[in-house]
Amino acid sequence: MQKANQETEKAEDTLTIKEFQDAIREGKIEGYKCRNCGHKQIDIIDFCPVCHKSDLEKVEFAKEGKVITYTIQQVAPEQFMNEVPYAWAIVELDDGPKMTGWIPFISKSSDLPVGQRVRFIKSYLPGIVFEKV
Repeated sequence: MQKANQETEKAEDTLTIKEFQDAIREGKIEGYKCRNCGHKQIDIIDFCPVCHKSDLEKVEFAKEGKVITYTIQQVAPEQFMNEVPYAWAIVELDDGPKMTGWIPFISKSSDLPVGQRVRFIKSYLPGIVFEKV
């Protein structure tokens, strides 16, 4: 009986790529938190990359954070052709994990200082979109 409960709990805590993408479209950022060591990660994983335990829980992360680094895209893939220039950034969310996303209307480095506060926004645009706070 206990094994069945553990398998049910594990299934509820599993995050598929489709579920992650659906959550993004709904305005939520989901990922994992390791119940053993507390490591938080956005990627789809089966075990913690820090302690190597598989005791993971699915969690929703903060929508705000700060820009760690970025590059300004002047030439972009087809789905972003109408959006250039923009910043492709690594954002550290307020509750820990880092993720990538893009920030529209950034054409020069003075438009986006490192450390700038940003917020994830629900958008019809492709990818994970942030805006300056």
